Amino acid sequence: MSIIVLLIFSYPFVFKKPVTQIKIKNQIIKIELARTSDELTKGLSNRDFLDPNSGMLFIFPRTDIYKFWMKDTRIPLDIIWINHNQIVEMTSLNPPIDNNIPEYSPKNPANYVLEVNAGFIKNHDIKIGDKITLK
Repeated sequence: MSIIVLLIFSYPFVFKKPVTQIKIKNQIIKIELARTSDELTKGLSNRDFLDPNSGMLFIFPRTDIYKFWMKDTRIPLDIIWINHNQIVEMTSLNPPIDNNIPEYSPKNPANYVLEVNAGFIKNHDIKIGDKITLK
């Protein structure tokens, strides 16, 4: 009986990634959270589409330099590095054309990284130093 109860109460956590919101300037972004080792490694790989005003927020245990790569990523992305709710670095990336998959490393440490559709930074005039709010 206790196993069934455990499965019922853990259902949302086992089968669905948590979704929340982040706000940059006046723009609300619906986000999936990547917190576990597997989620942090997989990221947005093997997806063909990302809804507009959506993204993935990578949550790290401490502030550090976190490298990203585009292995098996099919969609162009903007990557925003965030340290203590302030944007410290940004870059726009396209999926790799061949097997050469470069790493992208910020110059500044961060404790969060946000991946959104390519063009988001430019379209919403996002700047280094902008504050973010988690909801």
